[in-house]
Amino acid sequence: MPRPVPTTPALTQADVRAQAAACPDLESLAAAVSRCEACGLARTRTQTVFMDGARTGACKSGLLFVGEAPGADEDRQGVPFVGRAGQLLTEIITKGIGIPREDVQIANVLKCRPPENRDPTSAEKEVCTPWLERQIELTSPRVIVPLGKHAANYHLGLPPETPMGATRGRTHVRKGRMLIPTYHPAYLLRSPGEKKACWQDIQVAMNVLGIAKAPRKGQTKPSS
Repeated sequence: MPRPVPTTPALTQADVRAQAAACPDLESLAAAVSRCEACGLARTRTQTVFMDGARTGACKSGLLFVGEAPGADEDRQGVPFVGRAGQLLTEIITKGIGIPREDVQIANVLKCRPPENRDPTSAEKEVCTPWLERQIELTSPRVIVPLGKHAANYHLGLPPETPMGATRGRTHVRKGRMLIPTYHPAYLLRSPGEKKACWQDIQVAMNVLGIAKAPRKGQTKPSS
């Protein structure tokens, strides 16, 4: 019989925060994350999922998307948002915003996939989030777009059961950073009627960043 996965973290949040703080750049942080065994998810993951986008500091757009946790496709490939939800996020970035996916940065609250894609536990989030906090320090995004209620509630310091309706549709400022929560792409695949609301949130982020609306098919962007 397989050994049960421990639910109590092997390290404290303070331990992980100290490890993250010792990383001077994203490359060393990614290496530290890959070795992390702070909680039981280290025993069930295929690999850690650090981030997508620029790995040398701030990205071109100043935009960081943060999801909840890796899924099965992300666990196999080691890249966030590469499954069906990732394809929709890519369309939001490339067709909606009108910029290449590599011009944004994408991460998750957790760096390891919870088994069977279950919700992360409070203990897992507590011990893992110093990695994300250090990522944000090193990338210094101008706007963070939390995707889904778990990411939104983490960033806003709200109870995990707080619904998206209580956070999206407006901007927030926390720890000196602009936050614009919106629906997770996986939710949009199940509830396509909410895509319009998501697009409204994305347009707010674009306005803050000074990104011009992408032209419709057959049109060209005006020259500067």
